[in-house]
Amino acid sequence: MKAFIQATVLAFAALFSLTSQAHSAEAGELTIIHPNAKPTRPGVLSSAAYFGVQNKGSDEDKILSVRSDVAKHTEIHDMKMENDVMRMFKVDGVSIPAGQTLTLGKDNKLHVMLMELKEPLKVGDKFTLTITFEKAGEVPVEVWVEEPKAADAAAAGHEGH
Repeated sequence: MKAFIQATVLAFAALFSLTSQAHSAEAGELTIIHPNAKPTRPGVLSSAAYFGVQNKGSDEDKILSVRSDVAKHTEIHDMKMENDVMRMFKVDGVSIPAGQTLTLGKDNKLHVMLMELKEPLKVGDKFTLTITFEKAGEVPVEVWVEEPKAADAAAAGHEGH
């Protein structure tokens, strides 16, 4: 009986640890993995948000847009070097190939730019980001504001999914 109780406690502890570090949302054949945002720096009213999308379907889907009530403007951005200067630019969509996973910010410079925030984002805050996909439609996800290292570590736990 003692072993059973210990095993149960350990199972709950592991589950709590996993859910406190990673979260996801389902939309048909898509899984949105660990939506997270950076806290704002003092005096800055913009931030970046990141998430992964696993497409378990046989057809490509595409992120068309994003929006959130925490910011006046929300856009998908990419970055590239021009004349030794890193420049950010809006993209009109991001394809998610069939059977693949794309993670914004991982091995690419894609991110969601949250501009003209209504209030600063602090570690521990949560807000809704609505992602509009070409086929899956609108998908609201809960975004957690985390220090970048915590977000990277949690997202890394989804590598094999």
